[in-house]
Amino acid sequence: MSRLFLLVWILASALVVGCGGSKDSDPYGDIEGCGCEDGCGCGEEEEESSGGGTYTEAAGTAGVKGVCKFDGKAPRRRAIDMGSEQFCVDTHPDKVLSETYMVNEGGTLQNVIVYVKSGLKGWKFPEPTGAMELDQEGCTYKPHVFGMRVGQLLKIKNSDPIMHNVHGFDLKTKRDLFNIGQPKKDTVNETVVKRAGFVQIKCDVHGWMGSYAGVFNHPFFVVSAADGSFNLDKLPPGKYVIEAWHEKLDPQTQTVTVGDGETKDISFTFSK
Repeated sequence: MSRLFLLVWILASALVVGCGGSKDSDPYGDIEGCGCEDGCGCGEEEEESSGGGTYTEAAGTAGVKGVCKFDGKAPRRRAIDMGSEQFCVDTHPDKVLSETYMVNEGGTLQNVIVYVKSGLKGWKFPEPTGAMELDQEGCTYKPHVFGMRVGQLLKIKNSDPIMHNVHGFDLKTKRDLFNIGQPKKDTVNETVVKRAGFVQIKCDVHGWMGSYAGVFNHPFFVVSAADGSFNLDKLPPGKYVIEAWHEKLDPQTQTVTVGDGETKDISFTFSK
């Protein structure tokens, strides 16, 4: 496929699926399992609730914190082959390593999305403010893993002087959510995701580029840090199912009850 044909195809896709389109269109259509009030984990019966009503920070007197761990020998971080694009090669004189398995020397795991899977039924949360930013820099996506709210603005930038495209699709249904061509440096597009779920983002021009997003109907989510730590604070007291999600490893869940003024410590252990 010639580069000119690929550019035409990407720009045409962007007009149909991307940041424009009909204001009344819903890219998810009627997808089973999306849009439940508790975010991800749709379709599961809600046995417990932490109360309900309009959420304010005054109600958030509890928390859950901890660490994500990896059990066993850490998978090797493979070197990414960028040889098909000379700019990408020239930008990185040293090898760029995959960010899929970010296990540190202490055996903890970075880039895990930890979130409340259930326990928030009945709560109404303020609309998200501010934008989540995703950049294409040095032929990689930054950040590699992130979380955002349903309906929150996603601002996508191309910091490279070459063509990229940003192709996002729902991991469960494989249905396209956006496909935006960005043919030149400093191009910025904005889009939103309308339903909860996990989203994979890739560049159809450079196959090694990838990013993952968790999209939630509530604000209780976080990505584990370089030391594997996470902190879900300002929770209402109650009983929750907490899930830890990784792009390649099986998800882990725990049930935890936290009281007024209490913070519980938990940990998640992953393995291949």
